[in-house]
Amino acid sequence: MAHNIYWGDMHTQFNLAHMRLQAEGVDSVAEPPEDLGDCERFVRRAFEGARDYLDFFPIVYYPAHFIVDPSTGFRSETAGWKDYFAKDWEMICALVKEYHAPGEFVTFAGYEWTGDRTRWGDHNVFYPFDDPPLDLALHIDDLYANLREAGGIAIPHHTGYAFANRGKDWAHYDEEVSPFAEVFSVHGSSEGCNTPFTMVRNGAMAPRVSMNTVQAGLDHGYRLGIIASGDNGQGFAGRWGIGLMAALAEELTRESLWDAFMARRVYGVTGDRIKLDYALGDAPMGSVIEGEGPFTLRASVECTEALDRVEVIRNGRVVHTHAHNGTWEPPAEGLVRCKIPFEFGWGPAANYGFEVAEKRWQGGLRLNEGRIVSVEGVFTRHGNSWARTEDDEVVFELTTSPRIHAAEGNAQQRLIVEIEAPVDAPCVLECDRHRISFTPAEAMRRSGLIVYDQECRERIRRQFGDQSGKWDDIQDAVYHNSHMVKRHLAIPQAGYTARIELEQSDFSLGRNYVYLRVSQLNGQYAWSSPVWVDL
Repeated sequence: MAHNIYWGDMHTQFNLAHMRLQAEGVDSVAEPPEDLGDCERFVRRAFEGARDYLDFFPIVYYPAHFIVDPSTGFRSETAGWKDYFAKDWEMICALVKEYHAPGEFVTFAGYEWTGDRTRWGDHNVFYPFDDPPLDLALHIDDLYANLREAGGIAIPHHTGYAFANRGKDWAHYDEEVSPFAEVFSVHGSSEGCNTPFTMVRNGAMAPRVSMNTVQAGLDHGYRLGIIASGDNGQGFAGRWGIGLMAALAEELTRESLWDAFMARRVYGVTGDRIKLDYALGDAPMGSVIEGEGPFTLRASVECTEALDRVEVIRNGRVVHTHAHNGTWEPPAEGLVRCKIPFEFGWGPAANYGFEVAEKRWQGGLRLNEGRIVSVEGVFTRHGNSWARTEDDEVVFELTTSPRIHAAEGNAQQRLIVEIEAPVDAPCVLECDRHRISFTPAEAMRRSGLIVYDQECRERIRRQFGDQSGKWDDIQDAVYHNSHMVKRHLAIPQAGYTARIELEQSDFSLGRNYVYLRVSQLNGQYAWSSPVWVDL
């Protein structure tokens, strides 16, 4: 049976004890989550959002919290078992059972294990059954032994940090209970030290070191699959841009997904849901094969936006690069299949003096001819949804966050709509009483922009009064504080898909690993799990 791609986030974190302390005003050092209501309501909201956006959701409970010495103000984090964790864990397990719906939405119970915080590295622990134990053993070897007996797995997280600071100590590794590791998260990339992306997003946890990266684990000879996951503590599962994983499974059930996990048929993306199929010989990603070769490497890629390159990495070195950018031209006639990114956001900023708030968007895209093939949401917060009402129409309701400073670039949400239509067939986007028409040919030649400048001028008059005659020109401030819709350049199918077939030979004696790294022109990446060649 062919494998399907299912999407999940294996690190949406819930630090419930810390939430309660913040709500009580005990610890105000860290930024609180967006909703400080009761903990069950906060977690339930995450399940509701994940059900709309992901195929599977292995929830991560975080059994620790920050404490502050009242006499000195010194702040540190707890380790080990605390009695109040039991009630949290009972609630988490109950919600995992409630939302589990095989074939529609699959849940797993999990938690983040930090041990005694000395050298073992953080691991996300998951189980394929209901009501599992909350095992907070202090030593990694004890955790491994308990997981082998119970049937759970422990996924190394942000491995690239020094193991003195919660990175992975590869001297302590058991591939039976850790079939894959995290290559990318909100912390950055743990792939290697001379690889794309830095690991400086969390300044408190110091830089990455080469001996603890994912490539270092692979260089040890470990059969180590690759995923990405967020480490998102704000309750939005699958948040774009901080890591997401794909599992290649036969069906959407715990059993089938767990088989994919243990076989390492998994891969990671930074945000855009790049579809990736890769095999060496007849062995799919995650497999081990024997022999001298040559073996034929086959890969097919379908990106969310324009593909830049596909790199073949063998034993830590790039041995082949398929440079895709510049190899295609937009078609000028006939039927075209293309992806059109639409971006919504911007708007008034507090540092201009505006009273800022969320913005709700309502609209739809309609084709006069042709069909809508697919829609992908690129979301960083709750409050976004879309639906295909007809073969030729998609409607949406989106929410964008307020901006504190005009220079902020994270207040946008995007929809990527894939269409198939004649190049000269009109398409109509309607949003908030604005309407623009374009053809696929026009969309592939140039981008488009809707500026809500009249709305902004009315906001200025309403909040600040009549500004006429007070300034030489307020158009600059109007533009900087207007909500906007951008239609990005449409990308034809030839620009976001590729098939690669090449021969791989001359393997080294011992265990070799070969994986793919895919990059888009917009800076989004995907990493496959390796295929290992034993010689």
